[in-house]
Amino acid sequence: MKKTFLALLMTALIASVVPGAETHAKVPLAPSNDSHVSGFVEITQLPQGGSDVSVVVTKGLTPGQVYASFYYESSDCTEPADLLGTFVGRPSRGGQIQGKIDDDLDEVGSVSVRIGPGYGTLLGCATVH
Repeated sequence: MKKTFLALLMTALIASVVPGAETHAKVPLAPSNDSHVSGFVEITQLPQGGSDVSVVVTKGLTPGQVYASFYYESSDCTEPADLLGTFVGRPSRGGQIQGKIDDDLDEVGSVSVRIGPGYGTLLGCATVH
């Protein structure tokens, strides 16, 4: 009897948590430090854990310049930071990077675009949570 009750209780708890889980976010990339960077960040929770992150900058980059994108637990693009990757500004003055990260969507507070290849000046920040 106790095993049946516990099994039913666990099933109810799991059912109540899973449907409300956030699986996707698309947020705007806001300019920082007088930059003219704009675009968006999309994050998709992966079923096996971790997330797929796409950063799309639609304008404001210098063609040929190296940029870096980082993700953070904080909501304001402040350290500690983890590198998503680097990319180069395109002739269209935009750029893009995509990658998989170990963090789940609910653990990502913000995503940035900085002058690269290291942790350079903040050009844009997207607040996820």
